[in-house]
Amino acid sequence: MLGALVNITYSTLITLSVLSLSLSAYNTLLIRDAAIDAAAKAALPDSPSQLPYLRRLIDDRLPMLASYEIQPLEQPGLVGFRIEGNHPVLGFIHSGATQTEVSVAKEEIFKR
Repeated sequence: MLGALVNITYSTLITLSVLSLSLSAYNTLLIRDAAIDAAAKAALPDSPSQLPYLRRLIDDRLPMLASYEIQPLEQPGLVGFRIEGNHPVLGFIHSGATQTEVSVAKEEIFKR
């Protein structure tokens, strides 16, 4: 009886850990997709800041328990974002913080 209870407990925790890891990977892909979309729009000539657009995309796509922090990247000729996210965790496996960085070449129009 005790062995069955221990096995059921460990099986449940392992299942929850795998589910948590899968959801964390999926949330990381959602963040990366939103960052790519916002960086592509920010790369257009005379484009306004895409930071509010990126925040709205991430807020719409991520679950309520996930948290994130966005840092704009500004380098000569490049535009992009660095996003650090923390995802909800269940079970044994702690996925930790994820970091996504996206950079895109800034388009320029040359007039002659």
